[in-house]
Amino acid sequence: MFTDMNGELNSQLTSARLPSLLALRCFEAAARLENFSRAADELHLTHGAVSRAVRLLEDDLGMPLFERRNRRVYLTDAGRKLARSVSDGFDLMRHAVAEVRASARHAPRWVLSCEPTLLIRWLIPRWPDFKAQHPGIDVHLVAGGGAFLLQQRHRPGYPS
Repeated sequence: MFTDMNGELNSQLTSARLPSLLALRCFEAAARLENFSRAADELHLTHGAVSRAVRLLEDDLGMPLFERRNRRVYLTDAGRKLARSVSDGFDLMRHAVAEVRASARHAPRWVLSCEPTLLIRWLIPRWPDFKAQHPGIDVHLVAGGGAFLLQQRHRPGYPS
């Protein structure tokens, strides 16, 4: 028996709510690889964590997504249908994330490195006024000491 937060059976809240993203990731990997252990390796989780996530997803949906027999798993018809949709959804998200990352790499960004004392006592108190006057400028502040070589590029926090 499945109910929503108010105890109403089969309400709109219950059917419109998405399952856990982690459970969907575990399910998608297990469905694609047809193996919970390999899915666990790919996701850097334990076999038990993947198994529990898939079981919770099955409980949430109210039906089995895998048939478990002879220490193997096989997708049910409902599992195959959900696996196609979840895989398509993750592909859309991967594509969107790649586009955002690409545009972020091409966006102009200034890096301002200065002594920590100067940053804290002089720059940060003036920072809100600067941002209000120049909202389109992306500046990354770095509290660093000593000399800075402009040839040093691939450092954490610095654009490539």
